[in-house]
Amino acid sequence: MDNQMDIGSLLLSAETHAARVEGILLADPSLAALWRMETSLLEAAASVGLEGERISTQGMVLRLISGTAMDEDARAAEMALKVLTVIRRPGDPFGAPVAALRRIEAAAAPIGQTRDEGDRLEDAELPLVVEAGRAWSQVPILAGWRAAASYAFRSRRSSPVAERLIFMTVEGAARHLQGLSPDRRAGRDDLDERAGGLLMPAVAGWIVPPSVSLTRTGFRVWSPMTGLATFLKAATRSLSHDLGHLGTLRHELGRLSAMTSSAHGRSRLGDLIAYLRAQPVVSSAMVMDHLGVTRRTALSLIGELVDAGCLSNLTARSTSRFWALPSLAARMGHAGGAGAVRGGVFASREGPSGPSERLKPITALERMKGGRDEGQLDRIMADLDTAMSGLDDVVRRAGGRQRKEE
Repeated sequence: MDNQMDIGSLLLSAETHAARVEGILLADPSLAALWRMETSLLEAAASVGLEGERISTQGMVLRLISGTAMDEDARAAEMALKVLTVIRRPGDPFGAPVAALRRIEAAAAPIGQTRDEGDRLEDAELPLVVEAGRAWSQVPILAGWRAAASYAFRSRRSSPVAERLIFMTVEGAARHLQGLSPDRRAGRDDLDERAGGLLMPAVAGWIVPPSVSLTRTGFRVWSPMTGLATFLKAATRSLSHDLGHLGTLRHELGRLSAMTSSAHGRSRLGDLIAYLRAQPVVSSAMVMDHLGVTRRTALSLIGELVDAGCLSNLTARSTSRFWALPSLAARMGHAGGAGAVRGGVFASREGPSGPSERLKPITALERMKGGRDEGQLDRIMADLDTAMSGLDDVVRRAGGRQRKEE
């Protein structure tokens, strides 16, 4: 019972932090757009990195906007870009579950590998995955977790990347269902998707990025059928960090607004700043193309913003340079080796919870041994529901204390 109570308390803490982040984002759409732009890039790289692929956010972004692979594994970068597209446009899991989950599966499929058809869920099973989440839509994090657990069980853990995308998709959809977020179910723009994803604005309501949460301070294994407590602790810590980071982003937006006000005469600085609000990574060629100016003018405008502390150079070289808003540049640098693995172990400093965990890929034989016993799935869901009784107890106790204080 104590463990159930602990889960309830952890879930309440995570949801409280998520609600604070969401409230700030709802009050400031410009801030929300910038935060989701940054977070989606970090999540895509981290999700692929959790699968043992060598990937960095910076390398992924530069490949996305220029086709330059740098030292990155091109296959890993391509995988991350596919994941990014779904993170930005998750679809409508409650209204069109089959279409939404099939799109997730396509994005999560490793480049150059064909999925074992024996692990492919039938169309009739996909609405059941989503309904497992809808049952607890009043608690969006749990809704996403239940859906991810259901998919993980039914697919015999064949695609952890898909599980994480399902978590984000259902968590965001549950927030809208509860009236916590605006309707962001707009259909995807095929032209935007062909453009690569970075220029595609995020049409999403998610608040908790699972891969970022698990890799922000050390590395923890994603395990939707058994690791709820570990995940909730990591998510709460990550959301707490984001609450502070939102202040940094607001400051950066304010600095850009001040630069816009100070632009004189026929300067195109205001136009460049408007571009940066939607596209926080640029090159001189991109600025030339978007503003219709010469290379000299583009570099001059970029230089003004660099001197004012509004842009940072991403590439330590004199040619083929790219610049980003300072917060994104700093976060990409910090996450630069997030996905690097050596001998199956993530190469990172030890987090507060101890040494990095060794990832153990799930083999086809192990998946087959697991079977797909619907009774076992029911028990997993029942355990999650039982844990929620702990949350009810926490809420009741908190309400009782408040009445006594009054």
